[in-house]
Amino acid sequence: MLNRLGAMLVALLLVSCSRTVGQDYFPLSDGAAWTYSLNYVMPDGKDRKQLSIRTVGQSSFKTGESVIEGVVRRTSDGTDYYVQAREDGLYRVGKRVIVETKPQADKSARLILPKGRNLRVGYTWTLDTSPYVMHWMPPFIEANGSIKPFDLVYEIASMDDTVETPAGVFEQCVRIDASGKMVFYADASRGYQEVLINHSEWYAPGVGLIKLERNEPLDTEIMKGGKVSMLLTQFTP
Repeated sequence: MLNRLGAMLVALLLVSCSRTVGQDYFPLSDGAAWTYSLNYVMPDGKDRKQLSIRTVGQSSFKTGESVIEGVVRRTSDGTDYYVQAREDGLYRVGKRVIVETKPQADKSARLILPKGRNLRVGYTWTLDTSPYVMHWMPPFIEANGSIKPFDLVYEIASMDDTVETPAGVFEQCVRIDASGKMVFYADASRGYQEVLINHSEWYAPGVGLIKLERNEPLDTEIMKGGKVSMLLTQFTP
């Protein structure tokens, strides 16, 4: 289960000790590598794992009559993400999980991080997402299956955060805050329930994603939630 959660974290993720190696908040240089500590806090216990990401270079794949090009970021669990750098931002345009023989294009390009004139406090965008840790409890899982995707509204909340991680202290970081409501049907007596999901990401100049926090607060007999944090432990430009 945690391997799947790690991969989901990186879908929605994609992506210096008191100094910077450039002003790009999402570097895509060949060979760059990031290592993160993933910490899960859930009602039924805590868990921790390590996740690594490295950039393996430019690639392309064909879907229908179109050719999708992008820089490939490969995770330690074997997932490839295709990222395009456009004038207004960095976008995820496709992915391939380890059990697939070829990449799959996203239905529409997914904004990871704005750039240019859009990289400013107050800029917002909306993306659909799936829960990171929220899950049905037996026997309700058999009746309900997977949890439906829901929307998060993302906003650039700060351009000047200072963040401490195991990899060092990073200054002038971009902080993105997101929130949204997940709605699910509990049962006939409780009807529909709403859960407020909060999500934050921090990007350091010259380094990229250095921290992520996600809160899915729910602890009932039919469904459980929890918290996830992701901290940079090592970066190789």
